[in-house]
Amino acid sequence: MFTQHQSKKSGPSHLTILLVSCFLIFTASSNGFCEILYVKPSAEVPIRSGQGNEYKILSIVPDGVKVELLEEDAPWARILTEGGTEGWMLKRYLSPDKPLVKFVIDLEDKNELLEKKNTELNDKLNQITTAFSQSDKALEICQKERDELQQKFKTLQQDTADVMKIKKDMAATNQEIQEVRQTLIALEQENRDLRKNTALKWFSAGGLVLFVGWIIGMMTGRTRKRKSSLF
Repeated sequence: MFTQHQSKKSGPSHLTILLVSCFLIFTASSNGFCEILYVKPSAEVPIRSGQGNEYKILSIVPDGVKVELLEEDAPWARILTEGGTEGWMLKRYLSPDKPLVKFVIDLEDKNELLEKKNTELNDKLNQITTAFSQSDKALEICQKERDELQQKFKTLQQDTADVMKIKKDMAATNQEIQEVRQTLIALEQENRDLRKNTALKWFSAGGLVLFVGWIIGMMTGRTRKRKSSLF
């Protein structure tokens, strides 16, 4: 039953079997005796309640099953299975080496687990790549906004400089206007003074003309009187 079940699995490659065999040989030579043993490839092996074929069969275990060695009494060994069955079986069916097929299956399981982890890591990498791309786009937008703000700031600085120049020019113009106003006030005052002086001069000239006319009139009158007295 177990052999048929194992034969349904995909068979390992020759290279994989060779590498696993080398590994098992190296492990066996370096570790020595181990309390964890495996049932050797064979027909199904019975576990009995005692040391002898006459004892009751407690369980039938296929090859490759991992058992714990509790006691040795050649040619028998008392073992404990992972399922909790404790009994005796012939020691020759036990080996410290993990069966090749089971070792390959474990490697396949580990490889499947590694592939799963690799897939998860690839998914995380894709997520990180996507997040990085989004961050890169956000950074590009921020840089564009920064450039626009810098340009606006430069424009504002230029406008401020223009405004300051306009204010300076306006201040200078206001100063010139004040000076022109002062000059205009002085000219108006001079003009008023000139008008007063001109009017005074004309008045004086008119008075002088009248006075001269009066004197001439007086002199003319006296002359006439003298002439009339002579006749």
